[in-house]
Amino acid sequence: MPDMHTTLVEADVRRVMSKVNKVWAQAGIQFEIESIKTAEAVPMPEENRLKSEFVRVKSMVPKSVLSPTGIDICYVKTVKPNGFFYGEPIVVKDTASLREVPGGLDEPLPRVTSHEIGHALGLNHRQDTTNLMQSGTTGFSLNAEEITTARAKAQEYLEKHGGGAAEAATAAPSIK
Repeated sequence: MPDMHTTLVEADVRRVMSKVNKVWAQAGIQFEIESIKTAEAVPMPEENRLKSEFVRVKSMVPKSVLSPTGIDICYVKTVKPNGFFYGEPIVVKDTASLREVPGGLDEPLPRVTSHEIGHALGLNHRQDTTNLMQSGTTGFSLNAEEITTARAKAQEYLEKHGGGAAEAATAAPSIK
């Protein structure tokens, strides 16, 4: 069963999002924090107990804390992968660990958060060790095609959601 609490405090989330913005600066995309909330997990519906961990975790996130204008990011203590995005919200394990690569990011949480945001912005895994979309490494580079895809998806998101903000629990892109 996933452990749905976190020991992160507001300062941790702000530090993580600051580094996320450094990663996404290469694409001219910036995220602003709309709000940071701590919420109690809701009881898992009985019908989800034998389903995948992704379904179980998402079913335990209280929908009342999700933002209609931002990209929601939930930090939890334990979940089998370092993070996942299968529609809102993004879920990131606050104890994530990665394989270091030359020139990689110095901390796992901003990298995993940035990677999962990449999925939310339409990027797929690309198995190149220094790349943001490589699974399980500290790499954070994006190629020209990924930048174009992410910017287009971010623009689409802004148009759909009226240019909303972010929560880190929710983060909405702005494009420079």
